[in-house]
Amino acid sequence: MGARRSLLQLAANLDPARYRPVVITKPKGDLVDALKEAGVAVRPLFMGEWRKGRYLLSRPLKIAAIARIAREEGAALIHCNEFHSNPYAVRAARRAGNPPVVTHMRLTITARQIHNYDLRRADRVLCVSQAAARDFEVWSDWRERVEVVYNGVDLREFKSSLSRQEARNRLGLGASHFVVGQFGLISPRKRPHLLLNAAAILREDASLRDRLRVLLVGSPGRSDTEYARELHEIVAREGLLDMVRFIPFTPGVVDLYRACDVNALLSSEEGFGRTIIEAGALGIPSVGSRIGGIPELIEDGQTGFLVAGEDDGAELAERLRALDAVPGLCQEMGRTARTHVETHFSIQNHAQKIMEIYDRLLQST
Repeated sequence: MGARRSLLQLAANLDPARYRPVVITKPKGDLVDALKEAGVAVRPLFMGEWRKGRYLLSRPLKIAAIARIAREEGAALIHCNEFHSNPYAVRAARRAGNPPVVTHMRLTITARQIHNYDLRRADRVLCVSQAAARDFEVWSDWRERVEVVYNGVDLREFKSSLSRQEARNRLGLGASHFVVGQFGLISPRKRPHLLLNAAAILREDASLRDRLRVLLVGSPGRSDTEYARELHEIVAREGLLDMVRFIPFTPGVVDLYRACDVNALLSSEEGFGRTIIEAGALGIPSVGSRIGGIPELIEDGQTGFLVAGEDDGAELAERLRALDAVPGLCQEMGRTARTHVETHFSIQNHAQKIMEIYDRLLQST
């Protein structure tokens, strides 16, 4: 979900006088509709996952199709939005006049995956955080081949037309509620169960027992339905039915953020952490695990708090208690978070840095 939003925002914000994006993607879906609405050209092609055996025989056909599209569009450069498409791209490039290949790394990766997905053959690897870039230290020349470009958020998009109370009214929440949201895929990697553990701890706090509300916004992937069921069981077992609300993924996520006092991202593995900058764009502080790229986004004690990566929910509960206990602290941190996002994570800054990398690669070819 985050990778697709990043692709859409980048494609829509490239300087049209310098670059004309053409996106090769699945024939149908929300991404295709959004790209077309933004005026971005789409060439439909289903590729199949490179490492899946059932797509082995179709690989040559897909590589040839990508090369044909690149020639027809006069592609000067190929940019893979995720590393999974890199093996297709580097092979297609050889058949299309050898345009440079740029591959985006949005997650952490193992040395074995770096080898299996032919990342050495990419002309440049773009990582979304310093933490993600360190995975490439297995290369002796990784500093020359790997660059860090933080994701960006469109501040125009993350501007709610609703006041916080209007957003809460839609959810049946009052002004006195202390609302904590977690947004994104419902999966073990995102660890929303830690937020439920913290809620169970805070339920024993007389000052929060009747006011704490938790919004888990997102849907499970196909392999995560059992985990989602376990989350519902935790809620029932811990007596959190009145406190926790599950909200399926919705495009209208801005107003759901707007209803929150705090955003949480508690991943066990995270290359970046887009929900932190999205929340920050709306003036909402975050509490995040000290994992992967998350510490690069949260200024601990200024724009939110960091908790230990191995936290079982106890430290998270303490941080949430502190945010609620000090009057105006969430608002103060939220204002600082907004300024931090405006300065470091705007989509305009992101697109400009990407275009500068494009320029350097094209000048060297």
